[in-house]
Parts: sequence; C-alpha cells; structure tokens
Amino acid sequence: METKKTKNVRKQVGVKETVSLLFLILFILNTSLFAQEKFDMEKTKAKYASRDYVYGKLPESGFNYYKIAENAYFVHDNFEHMVFFVTDNGVVVVDPVPGVSPYTLKLIPQITDKPITHVIYSHHHADHAQGAYLYPKSAILIGNETMTEFLKAAEDPKRPLPDVTWKDEYVLETGGLRLEFKDLGRNWHSQKDIIMYAPQQKILFAIDMFHPDAAPWIHWGESSDPDFAFQLPRYLLDNYDFEFVVIGHERIIGTRFHMEQYEAQIKDMKKIVFEVAMSPEYHKLLEETTQRYHGSAAHYEYKEKIMTAAELGASKYIMNWAGKVRNVRLNAVENIQTMFMHMIVLDPPIKEMQKMKGNVITH
Repeated sequence: METKKTKNVRKQVGVKETVSLLFLILFILNTSLFAQEKFDMEKTKAKYASRDYVYGKLPESGFNYYKIAENAYFVHDNFEHMVFFVTDNGVVVVDPVPGVSPYTLKLIPQITDKPITHVIYSHHHADHAQGAYLYPKSAILIGNETMTEFLKAAEDPKRPLPDVTWKDEYVLETGGLRLEFKDLGRNWHSQKDIIMYAPQQKILFAIDMFHPDAAPWIHWGESSDPDFAFQLPRYLLDNYDFEFVVIGHERIIGTRFHMEQYEAQIKDMKKIVFEVAMSPEYHKLLEETTQRYHGSAAHYEYKEKIMTAAELGASKYIMNWAGKVRNVRLNAVENIQTMFMHMIVLDPPIKEMQKMKGNVITH
C-alpha cells in the first residue's frame, strides 16, 4: 500500500520530469529557430536578387533589410542601399548614403548592442557621403586620399573629413572582419572611385558601377572615364571571388550573374557600334548629312552624324535585350552615343578601325 510520503515523492518526480520535458522542448525550439535564422546564400539570391523583389511593396517603415552574409546586413529604401558588418568589436558601416543612414541607425540597435566603430566613404558624391555626419563622432571615418581633396573643396558639414586616409591600397582588420581597399588608378563614375572587398564574406563593393538586372545607367553611369567603365566588369570577374556585389542603388543585391549579364551587354553594344559604323546604311546617311549642311555648320553636322549612329545602334540594342533586363529603352540612345563617340571618334581601337574603309567621322 502506497503511503502519503511515497505519493509526495512520486508527485515531485513527476513535476521534475515535466519541467525537464519543457526545458527540452524549449531547447529544441530555440535550436530550430536558430537553424532557420542561419544565413542561406542561395535562398538570399533567389529572394533578394530577383526582379520580383524590385517591384515588391516596402514595409510601412519605408525601408527593408536582409542578410548578405552571416554578419553583413543590406539596408535599402525604394532605390538606394548600404551595408553594415557586425564584428566582434563593433559595427562597420560602408557607404553612408544620406537617405538610408537614418534607417540604418535605427536598425543597428535592434541587431546588436555593439557600438559603431567605423564608417567608410566609397566616394565624395553627396548622394553617397552626406549621411556621414549622422554617425557617432567616436566612429573612425575612412576615405581615400584623393577623394578627401574633393571633400575639402566641398566644405560640406554633412561630409566631414576622414580620420584615416589611404592611397593605392589599404586593409581594415577589426573584430574578425577583413576589408580590402584598392584604388584601380582609373575611375568609372566619379573623380576617385575605389573597390572594397570582404574576402571571408565574398562581398565586393563597386559603388555606382552598374544596376543589377538593368540596362546601363545614362552615359554609362554618368561616367568620368567610359573607356575604363567598359573594361571594369571583366577585370572584377577575373580578379575577385565574390558572390554579391554592392553598387549603392536598387533594392536587390547584385550577384556575379548580374555582372556577367552587364558585361554581355557591353560586348553586344560594342559589336553593334562597329556594325553601325561599317554599315552601308550609315554611310549613306553620312553622305546625305554632309550634303545638307553648309561648311560653316560643322557643329550641327557633327552632332547629327553622332545622333544618327546612336539611334541606329539603340534600335539594334533594344531588339537584342528587350525582356532580358529592365529599362532597356530608357537610356539606349545616350549610351550608344557615348560608346560610339569613344570607340569610333575619340579613341578607336586600331585593329577594329583597320576593318573599316576610311574615317567614319572626325571630331
């Protein structure tokens, strides 16, 4: 017969078993949740590097964010983005975009209680640098030496001068993060552009270089050196092992596929430019243009010859790429115009020009 004492012991054992079981369930749930939160690169590409995400609705907050590595976060509004890394020592912010920085500053405390230790300039343009003043003064501000000269000239309190400047190459190592900086010697967009690379995360930063899943931006990204802009994708694909490329605009994260797609557009546009320059159709139009203008109207004649080539080339490019990338028609004429002027008029490659009969057009 069971005594009262035995019953109490059995009840206590039952309670202990129940508590142990609850702890076990909680542990399993936490482990499961942790596993779900673990970064999945392919899943990220499928969801956030796709055209569908470009047209998705933003949250009411006006921004969204997602991981692009276990410790790297991509923050964006409708059309701009920036990235921050959470390290063992603190947070490293890259490219202080003014429109997105307030969201980033709001988000960081939700992710980590670590302080912001570094803020990094990509280049001096206001749309990428004017958020720098918002960050703690204790954070180390890093910028290229030549870029700093443009900041000095601007005298903009929203773009404070860097605490650390560098020339040619630089490496930031902090809290387990390695970030490599390189000045390629030529520029694709501003008067001083730089490449940044996080080798552990396989993230490349080439700000304002191109737009993922889109036609080239107007005049090849308002390029300061279009000829170099045409060469850059191949250089980066050959020299950097990256999965994601951060370019500063769009909601979607760029990938290696997007850069290959962009390079394919460049190759096709080059082919089109030379086909147009050598075509009987274009030469016939050149003759008609020359006959129509008086000798004193050289400026008008030159402009019409350039625009004729641009319009012929743009129609071919649109036919080849419509439906494959976004915004194909938007800047087609301007981009063919820029490429034609550089590759046919200003600095033509000799081997290609030898295939052509005589000079097509002179400046």
